[in-house]
Amino acid sequence: MAKIALDSLSQAFSVRNPETRKVERFTALDDFSLAIDPGEFVVIVGPSGCGKSTLLDIISGLVKPATGSISIDGNQVLGPALDRGFIMQGYALFPWRTVWRNIEYGLEVKKVPKKERRAIIEKFIDLVDLKGFEHRYPGELSGGMRQRVAIARSLAYDPEVLLMDEPFAAVDAQTRETLQDELMRIWEKTKKTVIFVTHSIEEAVLLGDRIVIMTPNPGCIKEVVVNTLGRPRSAKGMRNSEEFSWVCYKVWDLLHNEGSDELDEQSLLGEASGGKDGLMEKISPTVVI
Repeated sequence: MAKIALDSLSQAFSVRNPETRKVERFTALDDFSLAIDPGEFVVIVGPSGCGKSTLLDIISGLVKPATGSISIDGNQVLGPALDRGFIMQGYALFPWRTVWRNIEYGLEVKKVPKKERRAIIEKFIDLVDLKGFEHRYPGELSGGMRQRVAIARSLAYDPEVLLMDEPFAAVDAQTRETLQDELMRIWEKTKKTVIFVTHSIEEAVLLGDRIVIMTPNPGCIKEVVVNTLGRPRSAKGMRNSEEFSWVCYKVWDLLHNEGSDELDEQSLLGEASGGKDGLMEKISPTVVI
């Protein structure tokens, strides 16, 4: 049985047309269906405004879909619950709480006995490499460290599913690569079911087991690419791989060619003149949509 079943999800909003000043219906998401296996890392990419964040809001239970349903382990999602952790690009940490107290928050909500919390918090502080910063406040940390706190807080209370909405978008390129490696290391240890939204094609290919490509408005699934890269992975180890370049170009082609037929690896490698070197040149540096 699928861990997460998304069945015919649609969502629309009322917006005012600035020219006519009339209220119109804007369809953000249309007929989105997907089954996600336990422990699977699914990445969603698509143009801005195609409904990626709306989809995560619906799965989290913060927004009700106009049509369709979501179930986790066969149980219908009717609202927010502790079986889902949500990590946003804005960190969403409590500025008045230390690193320790931020990580402790979910355990408090879950009513974990105070005696048990210490060992759990220490475990996740070690996991995200923040030992020695337990009593710092978010304002005293770098952007990358804040994001590590957000990851630790979401993992500490042991949710079934981790939802991540462009969590590394606000940090510099070097920190982003470090956080990608940290996330892959943590995922290898915890095997959480992850749904990750990004605008970066390279990030999608580096992290995902499957890459869901969405169409422009209204947002629906154009194609699901099965990632052929093996695991474990690292950002440094994958960047110069011919197979990594091939998967990146396949995703890029699907995003940029509405009428693209089924792709053939050899033809794509030939199209990017010069084989591997030409393909690397065509998709590097990091492709962001």
